[in-house]
Amino acid sequence: MLRLPGTASFRRFGSIVEVARTHADQLLGLSDQELRAEAGSLSLETGGSLDAETTARFLAVAREAAARTVGLKAFDEQLVACCALLSGHAVEMDTGEGKTLVGALAAAGHALADRQVHVLSVNDYLAERDAGWTAPFFALLGVSVAWVGQHTTTEQRRRAYRCDVVYAPVSEVGFDVLRDRFAVADGERVSPGFDAAIVDEADAVMIDEAMVPLVLAGTSDHNADDFTEATLLVEELEAERDFTVDADHATVTLTDTGLDRLEAKLGGVNLYEGEHIATLTRINLALHARVLVRRDVDYLVTDGGIKLINTARGRVAHMQRWPDGLHAAIEAKERLSVTAPGVILDQITIQDLLLSYRSLSGMSGTVTAVAEDLIEFYELPSGRVERHRPNIRVDEPDCILLITADRFRSIVDEVRKRHDDGQPVLIGTQNVAESETLAELLAYEGLQARVLNAKNDAEEAAIIARAGEYAAVTISTQMSGRGTDIRLGGTDEHDRNRVVAAGGLAVIATGRYPSRRLDEQLRGRAGRQGDPGTSLSIISLDDDLVQTNVPTHMVIAIERAGETLTAKRRQKIVNAAQRIAEGIRLDRHRNTWTYNRAITAQRTAVLAHRTEVTTGDLAMITLRELIPDHLAALERLRGNAVTDMARNIAAYYLDQHWTDHLALLQEIRDGIHLRALAGQRPVDEFHRIALRKFQGFFDAVYQDAAAFTADLRPEDIGQDLEALGLRRPSATWTYMVTDDPLGSPGDRLAKELGKAWRTKVLRIE
Repeated sequence: MLRLPGTASFRRFGSIVEVARTHADQLLGLSDQELRAEAGSLSLETGGSLDAETTARFLAVAREAAARTVGLKAFDEQLVACCALLSGHAVEMDTGEGKTLVGALAAAGHALADRQVHVLSVNDYLAERDAGWTAPFFALLGVSVAWVGQHTTTEQRRRAYRCDVVYAPVSEVGFDVLRDRFAVADGERVSPGFDAAIVDEADAVMIDEAMVPLVLAGTSDHNADDFTEATLLVEELEAERDFTVDADHATVTLTDTGLDRLEAKLGGVNLYEGEHIATLTRINLALHARVLVRRDVDYLVTDGGIKLINTARGRVAHMQRWPDGLHAAIEAKERLSVTAPGVILDQITIQDLLLSYRSLSGMSGTVTAVAEDLIEFYELPSGRVERHRPNIRVDEPDCILLITADRFRSIVDEVRKRHDDGQPVLIGTQNVAESETLAELLAYEGLQARVLNAKNDAEEAAIIARAGEYAAVTISTQMSGRGTDIRLGGTDEHDRNRVVAAGGLAVIATGRYPSRRLDEQLRGRAGRQGDPGTSLSIISLDDDLVQTNVPTHMVIAIERAGETLTAKRRQKIVNAAQRIAEGIRLDRHRNTWTYNRAITAQRTAVLAHRTEVTTGDLAMITLRELIPDHLAALERLRGNAVTDMARNIAAYYLDQHWTDHLALLQEIRDGIHLRALAGQRPVDEFHRIALRKFQGFFDAVYQDAAAFTADLRPEDIGQDLEALGLRRPSATWTYMVTDDPLGSPGDRLAKELGKAWRTKVLRIE
């Protein structure tokens, strides 16, 4: 028992597992059909307290089914973890301890209890792989299984969500919810159910990514801004003289000198005059794109377009864009065709999505570190299941250097030494650019590395599975092949003995991540299932984590002391930077959760109203009160078709007003921090304003719907709304956004523009 706040003991499940062992022998002689019948006869209940005898029988059946189909006999520790998931806990299991099998066992338990279960992963690859690998196991138990990914069609999604078990990335379920939100007829929806959920990599999904809203955007009627001139102008600006970057590398600001140079090049205009504000905004966005958004770190340029990188996963984010003009500014920077901006249609946080499930559980290698957070945000208790075999991995002390060049040289030297001994090495990098730089440096030294990053994530399984081969060198971004075993000696383990003799897999981190949990996950790639292994981190004090997070006096101390900084002092600085980063991340989560309470409550009200509109007579009842004579005349001529038309019109204006309301709330959110200057709590003021702005929402919807309907002729009834001028977005995509208590880069840009306006025009600062 860890006895950490928020943790629970799983010791009580040990007795259930012991009983399960007593049922094992009698199951051996059963045919597959008889085993399936045994599974179907269970009266299992999940999601709370477990009946010991029934659960024990299920564990015995599931263990036997897994042995027959996927060739793995679950360890007792895995059965304990299964019990914990079925009873509604988050479970910590170290890397290599078989979480994929545990998730399948628990999913089968929920399904045999007549429940629908979603196994939520962090990416498409894991969803597809795990659904395929476990399919024979589920089939033997009479349980249907499917998976959903970014490229799954609407019809395939609809069929998948009818299965007992669905493997899917959490974001895809969220975007399906948002897309369903705009459907008018039931046949247009894919309708994911929200019964039971098992969250893989629970800490990453429920804590790290919970702060990022899932945002659905659609096409707008606006033309793309022309960033050609702004891009050319900012390319001539020089750092420090013409612009400065703030300490956390989130905002770039024009200096007076830079502003003067720009105004002169534009013919002596005043960029703060009203007619030139749009030009100033484009210049600032172009400067942001040039200085702060980095190619091969934040995005890739492929197939003539921009592909965003989800930095938390190290993967390309399919169908995602940056909001507002930033995406267009980056396209202009890369000399690509500039696409038109979109409009935000709806949004939901991952936390709100997960809280929609009746039963919630999860698993990861680093759960107990966020036990208190899981209690705070989800009321989800957590606990740890110990390893099946002892951990014999050697975790070496950090090597902390001053500058990146020394860090790279040390990494290359370390890899060379271990490679010469035949020890396989996995290098965990911070981003795509760093992975490719290291690959080039190693190649110059005659060391060929396999590189796994967002540019080739489709090859993930093949690359990461070979990372344990004799003398292999593999470079991976943060995803590190999560969920894929690295077997010593390679996929067929033909060289296992040689690799064991060489010390097993060595994991080298090229720096610290913003969270100790991410460091642990990378470190856990070595030493799986009692294998030998080594881990070490090679860090430099000029990396982003340190420079962005430590106080200014620490940065000055680094510059002054230089090489005289002791190893102990260097360690303290790095540890402090990581603790600060973790604190900021937690604050962001709380901040997102708090600000979204008002939006979530209003969204719930709008969705409930929309359901009444699209499935009942609410639209007709309300419109009869506003335009009774005209509606009666239409009904006499067109009958029930008028009811369907009224539903569609009301739904259209309901969606349009919600989109406008979201845009308004975002504007309020961008500037609400200024309320602190008046001694007010910004979050309280935001909720108060949001509530006031929502008053009269539904009245405004029906006023617009009535005005449109009043102009309809009998021959218009039954026509497509778009033909009558009500055009819905023809395409949708998702926005890559962040939510930061200090403001997103866009927020900060707006604040800097506002400050400059007050200083130079209003002269009040």
